[in-house]
Order: sequence, then structure tokens, then C-alpha cells
Amino acid sequence: MVLLPVKGQNQILYDQYNDVSFYNPAVSNVTADYHHYTQVWSHIAFAPKDFRTHYKMEPYEDVDVGARYQGRINHHIFSASYHYDGYSFFHQHTVNFSYGYEFVIKEIHRLAVGGRVQINFCDIMPSKLSMQTEWLKSFQMTPDIDLGIEYRLRGLHLGLSVMNIAGSSAANYTALIIYERRMYANVSYDFYLDKQKNVMLAPHLLFYYGQHSVNAELGLDLNFWKYAHIGYSFRIQELRHIATIGMEYKGFTLDIASDSAPRTYKQRLQIMLGYKF
Repeated sequence: MVLLPVKGQNQILYDQYNDVSFYNPAVSNVTADYHHYTQVWSHIAFAPKDFRTHYKMEPYEDVDVGARYQGRINHHIFSASYHYDGYSFFHQHTVNFSYGYEFVIKEIHRLAVGGRVQINFCDIMPSKLSMQTEWLKSFQMTPDIDLGIEYRLRGLHLGLSVMNIAGSSAANYTALIIYERRMYANVSYDFYLDKQKNVMLAPHLLFYYGQHSVNAELGLDLNFWKYAHIGYSFRIQELRHIATIGMEYKGFTLDIASDSAPRTYKQRLQIMLGYKF
């Protein structure tokens, strides 16, 4: 029997919509107004009840939760996070730690470099696989490394990163779970629509290339008085539509995202809560 590999969930972009820092460790969401940022999130995915795959999946209902801390001291940026992914035939726990440094050149040029170490703890459930599993270890640990760089000039943002440099896998006998090595490139620009800089329009382009996949995303975000924002993105290869809305009040943040893709029949809803201080 031939069993197709599943890509490790910690590297998929739709887990955290429109947040470059999740796949580029040189990027930080901590601004000059705050030195610390904590977040918790959860998303649930749904598919039609008659949807099945060769993994003998139950009706698709994937629960995903995570928590993250980001901090900044002068030009030093750092973060730590935990992520749980309850996939159909395995449960994955991921912890990672990142560090970056931002160089300021002539006050307007900013160049940041960063690295991240992550460890995946994968608990595979052989009973949910329609295959012989005598050889399969139910628990496996796989470490990996991400590297990134970002350049900023006024409203321009340019980023380049590589995730899962080791390209490790769990259950190597069939490459059952692959943490695919990927390269990401992104560009965006912040346009202010008024002199007071209360309304900002930010188009972005994201491209990634992996060992087994290629994709691109086009998106547009609109920010109002730094207290609310709405956004839309379209991921070309997946034909995926992503809508986001968020708000901030006295350091507390709330973000809600929803997406759908006709090719996979899946719909997802994600809620992220955060606090800046």
C-alpha cells in the first residue's frame, strides 16, 4: 500500500492569517508603543460529513490551539510559543524560541535578522490508519530551525525566510509526516490615506516555494485609527479566500478570521486574543 505523506501542520500559513512573524523570525509585532505582546488562539476546521480520505478520517473537525509571547529590549527581539494541532491520526505539540536583532541605518533604513529553534512532539495514533503499523513508533520528536531577514524603509516591508531547514520527518519508513523545507518571500507597503495617518491601506504579496509545493497570496488590509482593521487575501494555488477583522482597545486585541477553499471542501474559523503592555 502506498501512503501519501502529510505536511507538518506547524508550517502552514493559514494557521495564522496575515501575520508575517509566524513564518519569518526576523519580524516582530512589538512596536515602539509596547515592549511585550502575548497572544492565544484557536481554530476549528470543518468539512462535509461524507468527506473521507485514505486515512479513514472521521468527519473532519480539527481543533488547533496555541499561545505566544513576543518581547523587545532596545534592538533585541525575541519570542516563545506553544502550538497544539489535533489532526486526524496524530496529535502534535510544537514549542519554539526565536531571537532577532534589528539594525538601524541612518534612522530610516531598518534591517532585522532572526533565527528560531522549534521542536515537534508528535503522538501518532496507529488505530486511525488503514495500513500495517507494527513498525510505527507512536511518539516521535523532531527538532528544526528557521532563519529570516526583513528590510524596512518607511512603509515598505521586504522579507525573506527559510522554514524547516533540516526538513525532518516523523515515521521515516513511509515519510508519513513531512516538515517540508520552504522559502518565503513577501513584500508590502503601508499607504496612508489622510494627512493625520489615521487610515492606512496595505497591499501585500506573499510567495513560497517548497520541496513539494508552490503557492502565492495576494491581499489587502485596511486599518482605521490603529484600533480596527479588516482584510482580504486570496491564495492562488489553493483557490482559498481569507477574510479577517480585528480590533484593539487599551492594549487588548481581538482578531477573527474565516477562510474557505472549494478544492478541499474545508472551512475554517479562527479567533486570536492578545494583550500588549
